[in-house]
Amino acid sequence: KKGGTPPAPPPDEPQKVYLPPPPVTLPPPPVFDVAAEQEKKAAEAAKKAATASARAVRPAPGKPVAAIFNADEEEDEKEREKQTRKKMKLERIDYGEHALEADKKAAAQTAKSIIDQIPTDTDELFAFAINWDVLDKYCIAESKMRPWIQRKLIEYLGEEEPTLTDYITTLIKQHKNPTEVMNEVVGILDSDSKMFVVKMWRMLLFEVLKAEVPAAPS
Repeated sequence: KKGGTPPAPPPDEPQKVYLPPPPVTLPPPPVFDVAAEQEKKAAEAAKKAATASARAVRPAPGKPVAAIFNADEEEDEKEREKQTRKKMKLERIDYGEHALEADKKAAAQTAKSIIDQIPTDTDELFAFAINWDVLDKYCIAESKMRPWIQRKLIEYLGEEEPTLTDYITTLIKQHKNPTEVMNEVVGILDSDSKMFVVKMWRMLLFEVLKAEVPAAPS
């Protein structure tokens, strides 16, 4: 209407206010701890080593743990038996050596007793009665005198003389006296003939007298 009250203006629309979004808070970046990582790796390595070791000593399937310990005990028992046998063997050897030493001592005493019976004077030596029966019975000419004659001829002549060895051995078998033997070898041994026969006769008497000694009871 003219002249009337003008219409009221439309109310102002509220203005929209745009606020900035709140800032986003990001988590802090992880801190890389070198020492901790190395310690972790070392722990894992130790664990793997322990697992491998446990597998190595684990008994094979089908073989109980008791069997392993029993095997160790069997080895120990075998070793003890071995040591026992070794000790017994040593004891037997020691006993044998003592017996051998006793035999040697007895033989030495017997030999000394026999030597004391043999004259040192040449005339008495050549006059000493020989038991030729004992010489023949024990084949002393061959078993004892032949090797001695062979060695002594090598010492005197520098070489073996089989023919002369046979000849002198035969003279002993024929029960020739020392003077007869000396007359047979003087052409070969010359000035050594008497010394050779003296030594040979002493050896001959020793072997005959030794053969007459009764054997010791076993």
